[in-house]
Amino acid sequence: MSVTDLTLVDSINERLAKQYRVLDGRPIYRIVWSSDQYEVRRGIMREFYGHIFLREYFSVGPRPKYWYFQRPCWVLEKLVFIKGRAALEEVVQELVECANGSYEPVYPFVDKDFNPLPVSAPVVETVIWKLQNPTKALTPSQLDDMRIALEEKEVAYFEEELGQNERAPLFVAENSVFVSTRQQGFSKTYKKEYTER
Repeated sequence: MSVTDLTLVDSINERLAKQYRVLDGRPIYRIVWSSDQYEVRRGIMREFYGHIFLREYFSVGPRPKYWYFQRPCWVLEKLVFIKGRAALEEVVQELVECANGSYEPVYPFVDKDFNPLPVSAPVVETVIWKLQNPTKALTPSQLDDMRIALEEKEVAYFEEELGQNERAPLFVAENSVFVSTRQQGFSKTYKKEYTER
């Protein structure tokens, strides 16, 4: 049935109930087995016999919550409250019992092929930490701009560090020529005179 020991799931659920809960005592996060979860829905139901359509009728009753999962698996759920009276009334039209919050899936323990995975405490902690501390996702161009700015800053730092104890640029070359400003002015006003002996 499951790929995880129930004692591990129970201990994680117990810890989650102690750390994260609402005022009425319900845990904000919990781990559940997907095929055990039902929710009371109101709506038009269709009945089939194999592939043959039999009838359509209106009903209110429990329906499988995770009917769309290919195989049963463990699911990390979060207690969610609907914000706004109009939105709540609209949701209660279909989900009859969600007026006081509804548990919604956050992370199903499945791989890319929808095969069940074992529950892992570090994975649960990481997912909850990311939910509690959201970060803004950066675009590739923003990441490139950050990388270029960091590289420019690093280059400037090393140029400054290397230039602290070096000689002045005038003294760098072996055969440097030094010209004063007076000599430059003299060369502009100097007139060549040739005198023969």
